[in-house]
Amino acid sequence: MKKQICFLVLFLVLAAPCQEQMSLAVFEPQGKGLSKDEMWMPSLVQSSIVADFNKYSRITIIDKQNLEAIIVEQKRSPSAITSDKDAIAIGNLANASHILTGKITKTPNAFMLELAVTDVKTGERKASHSPQAVTPSQLEDLSALKEASADLLKQLGVSLTDSQLAELNGPAAFAQVQAQTALAHGVVAERQGTSVAALSYFYQAAAFDHTLIEAVKRSSVMSANISGINIGDNIRNDIVWRKKWIEQLKETEETFYKIINSADPPYILYYSTVIETKNINYQKETADLSISLNLLANAEWFTAMQRSLKAAQAVMDGLNATGRKKDWGLDKWPEQGVTETNPVVDGWEERNKSSKSYNISVGFELVNQRGRVIGWQVANLNPSFKIDRVFVVEFNPSQSGILIFNAVNANDISDKLTIRLASVNDASPKTARFPIIAVSTKEFPEYKVQNKRTTFTDSRDGKKYKAVEIGTQTWMAENLNFNASGKCYGNNPANCSKYGRLYNWNAAMKACPKGWHLPSDSEVGTLTASVGGESKWAWGALESEDEFCEEIKAGKVLRAKSGWNSYSNSRCEKQSRNGNGTDLYGFSALPGGHGGPGYFEDVGDNGYWWNSHGGYYNSGSCYTGSYKGKECLFFGDDVVPGFFSVRCVKD
Repeated sequence: MKKQICFLVLFLVLAAPCQEQMSLAVFEPQGKGLSKDEMWMPSLVQSSIVADFNKYSRITIIDKQNLEAIIVEQKRSPSAITSDKDAIAIGNLANASHILTGKITKTPNAFMLELAVTDVKTGERKASHSPQAVTPSQLEDLSALKEASADLLKQLGVSLTDSQLAELNGPAAFAQVQAQTALAHGVVAERQGTSVAALSYFYQAAAFDHTLIEAVKRSSVMSANISGINIGDNIRNDIVWRKKWIEQLKETEETFYKIINSADPPYILYYSTVIETKNINYQKETADLSISLNLLANAEWFTAMQRSLKAAQAVMDGLNATGRKKDWGLDKWPEQGVTETNPVVDGWEERNKSSKSYNISVGFELVNQRGRVIGWQVANLNPSFKIDRVFVVEFNPSQSGILIFNAVNANDISDKLTIRLASVNDASPKTARFPIIAVSTKEFPEYKVQNKRTTFTDSRDGKKYKAVEIGTQTWMAENLNFNASGKCYGNNPANCSKYGRLYNWNAAMKACPKGWHLPSDSEVGTLTASVGGESKWAWGALESEDEFCEEIKAGKVLRAKSGWNSYSNSRCEKQSRNGNGTDLYGFSALPGGHGGPGYFEDVGDNGYWWNSHGGYYNSGSCYTGSYKGKECLFFGDDVVPGFFSVRCVKD
């Protein structure tokens, strides 16, 4: 009996499809009737299918880049494949046991998508997704592609759980959609030779989904070549060399202008269904009723956008490496661009035609219990963002406001009132290209930065430190505590554990671990710009009372949420103010104070950190003395004596 059971089990195992032994080459489907702006869609289909097969099965997927290399060697492209026979030949070269091919055909009202899996040896079709009419939105949100994946996987004998089927048949997450879309655009841009555009898209894709290995691999390869550092070795004619670089700068400007001006509004509009009475007119028997609104930036989108600007920084690094930018008249790039569409602006306050501004009108209705509209009002929104000259995206993370329904007739007001979304830009709310969400409270979600937070170990003493990626930089997220001629505040070792060690400048210059360094003034400036703030010189820079008392938010968002003393400043404000920050970016600055010969001071009130010029920058006060202003991050004078903290930035 036991032998029979064993034979039965063995038979079932042998009869089931062996996913481990299937190696699949996934080709881009042929694109038929697609416009130039739609040529990324076949790549999106390919990448989405690859991602789903990798996630939900044990089928071995042939590396896309290796497959592309084989196709190039054959002087072919996926769009040139006209039959399964052609694809089978390439599949054989790629050591694939099966191939997946298909077509995406544009019709007057939709796209027709068909896919098939074929056995390379026999030519037998093992699975097929028959032609389906799908809308552009079903392609863009991946829903049609995930449905196709589920269909093909089931036909190939892959057992999908209920939760996996629900994932494949449900809407894809925002980050997944954006990652796959950016990857597809990047592949097409690389194929077209627009390297800056390709690299920026690959950076975006990896930012939206760090598990998307293809995007990471493609970006690492391209970033090594994009700067063109050795171009002078190949192009001896200086005039031709300059022209090549101008073309590179032109491509960079046009790429990012297109990205920021073709994007849907990267914001979410929240509105509260809690209705409040603002004013009653007893003579006219009317009342003003209000609801709260909050326009919240999409953290995932802005994080990805910031990462994509690494492509622009790579171009800048390459231009600097030529040593010729001043002679070529390009030393003021990027704020002085080479095109009319330069998206980089000069200065924090300046707005020009390259700034992305959305004029959005959202109509709301106030409805009583009888279903009658008793109030109607429009919220005019203007979310905007732009790229600063240090390749930082400037934007407002959150904009709150009140929408008032004026002079609502008191006789029409019922015990229960409803807020209804009526229109977006005078059209149906269904056409809105950004989310609009009702909440049943006056409290709205907070903007949460999607920073990459990591740890690293100092090999010198084995201490582990937190680190955080902010914009294009990676910073230590705590103060250095390496025992190299430093002091603990008050000579108390417990303060070294809490605040890190205080160093003089000579020790500070040697204190950072290998691969890290003390930040320069410009690197601190990049940090402050990355978090939407400003930095100024502490001595002599603040000439007026208004400037002294101006709120500068860089310090506030970089400070830790606890550990800072409250303060007051009669020069700016009378009442005591909480000194703690929001730590929005995970920088977690703490007030470790500073010291000198025979003294320590300011712990709990101020933090001071060395820069590479022998000066310092500090948070918590506008000057280093007894005055304390608002949320500031300030530089101090060069070559100052004393002991300060150290925050290292990654090389």
